[in-house]
Amino acid sequence: MVMATLAALLAASTAQAQQVRLRLAGSLCNSLTSQVLASQQVPPLSSTANAAASVNATLSERLEKQRDSYFAKLDSAVPFNGLYATGLADQTDTYGNRYSFGLEWELFDQGRGEARRTMDRLRLESKTQYVQLLRDMEDRQLQENLLAVEQMRNKLLATLYQREAAAIRPVLERRKAELAAGRATRSDVAEIEYKAERAALRGQHYSGLRDVLVYPQSQELINRIEEVQLRPDDELLARAAERSPDLQLQGMLAQRNAFLPSVKDNTSVRLYVERSKDLERGPYAVAGVRVRIPIGNDEVRDTVAEANAGIAREQQEAMRAALGQKLALLSERLRLKQNDMRILQAENRLVRQKAEQACYRYDHPVSVLPDADRDVEDLTLRLVEMQREILLARLDVLEVLTQISALVKPREPRELYLLPDR
Repeated sequence: MVMATLAALLAASTAQAQQVRLRLAGSLCNSLTSQVLASQQVPPLSSTANAAASVNATLSERLEKQRDSYFAKLDSAVPFNGLYATGLADQTDTYGNRYSFGLEWELFDQGRGEARRTMDRLRLESKTQYVQLLRDMEDRQLQENLLAVEQMRNKLLATLYQREAAAIRPVLERRKAELAAGRATRSDVAEIEYKAERAALRGQHYSGLRDVLVYPQSQELINRIEEVQLRPDDELLARAAERSPDLQLQGMLAQRNAFLPSVKDNTSVRLYVERSKDLERGPYAVAGVRVRIPIGNDEVRDTVAEANAGIAREQQEAMRAALGQKLALLSERLRLKQNDMRILQAENRLVRQKAEQACYRYDHPVSVLPDADRDVEDLTLRLVEMQREILLARLDVLEVLTQISALVKPREPRELYLLPDR
C-alpha cells in the first residue's frame, strides 16, 4: 500500500514536471520568432528632459550663425581718419592778441595710421575671443551629446535587463520544479538564481538613474547605424580643417606678429593748413608739413616676426596632421564597431537556427537524443543576452559617429555620411 502511494506521488510529480516542461518550452518556442525580430531594433526611449532646453546647443548654434555677420561688422568698422581741427588764442599786455585756426591731417603717430593699426588689433582680439568662446561652447556641446548617448545606453540597459529578468523568471520556476522532481541539481538552480539576481540588480540600478537628455531624432539613425557610410577621409579632413576653431585661432595668433613694435610707430607726419594772426602782424595763411622720423631700423623686428610666422605655419601643419590622424582613428574605430555588430548579428542568426532546431526536436522527440527543453531555455536566454550586446553595439557606433561629427561640424548629415535608400 505504501509502495503504491509512493509510486503514485512519483508519477504525479513526474507528470507535474512534464507539464511544466511542456508549458515553458512551448511558450519559448512560440515567442522565439518575435523576440529575435525585436532584438535588432532599439525601442523608443522616453525622457523627461527637453532637447530644446539645452543651453549649450542653443548658444552654440546661435554663435555659429552670428559669426559671419559679427566678423563682417568688425571688418566694416572705420578707423579714425586722422583729421584734426586746430586752434590757438592768447593775449599779452605788451604786444596784443595772437590766434590761429586750421586743419591738421595726422598720417602717423596718433593719427590715421595709428588708428588703423589700433582698429586692426582690436578686430583681431575680438575675433580671437569669439572663436575661443565658440570652441569652448562646441566642447561643452560634445560633452552633452556624449552624455546623451550614455543616458540612452542607461535607459536601454534598464529596459533590456527588465526583459531579461522576465525571461529568466519562468526558467527559474521550472528549475525549482525539476529540483523537486529530482530532474535537476541544486547547482542548476543556483546558476539560474544568480542570473535572475544579476538581471534584477542591474535593472534596478539603471532604472534608478535620472533623466539627462535623449534625442528622439537619433532613433532612426541608431537602428540603421550599420549602414552608415562615412565620406572619404580627405573630404572629412578638408571640412574639419576649414571649420576647426583651433586652426583658426592659430592663424589669428600668427597675425599678431604684424603688431610688434616698429619704427613707424614713432614716425610722425602731419599736413596742416592754418589761418594765423601773430602778435602785431596782420592775418596770414600758412600750409606745410611736419615730419619726425626716428633714427633706427626694423631689422631685428622683421627677423622676429618672420621666425614667429614660420613657427605658426609649422604649428598649423602639425595641427592639421593631428586632426587627420584623429579622424582616421575614429573612422577606423567606427568601421570596427560596425564590423563587430555584424559579427554579433551573424552569431544571433546561428543561435536562432540552433534554437529553431531545439524547438523542432522538442516537437519531434527522438529517444536516442537528450531532451530539447533545456536547450530551448539556454538558447533563448542567450538570444536575450545577444539582444543586449547588439543594441549596445549600435550605441557604440553612435558614440564614435558623434565624436567624428564634433570634428567635421557638418551643416547637414550628408556632409558627414551617407545612408542607402530603402
